[in-house]
Amino acid sequence: MGTKIRVDQVPADDIEDWDDDFEDRDTSTRGKKISYNSKKRRQIEERMEERLLARQISSGYEDSLYE
Repeated sequence: MGTKIRVDQVPADDIEDWDDDFEDRDTSTRGKKISYNSKKRRQIEERMEERLLARQISSGYEDSLYE
């Protein structure tokens, strides 16, 4: 976290700089989070597809054994 600073004790020019810094940090963290989520989502989708295929293979194999 950060340090608490009373805003009325800070010059107005510094406050404008804070806005710029906040916007830069906000967009950079959002970009990282989105890429992480898309990567994680892709991994989950691949895992689910693998499970589905494994289930289909095993059920197809079992069906052919009992015929």
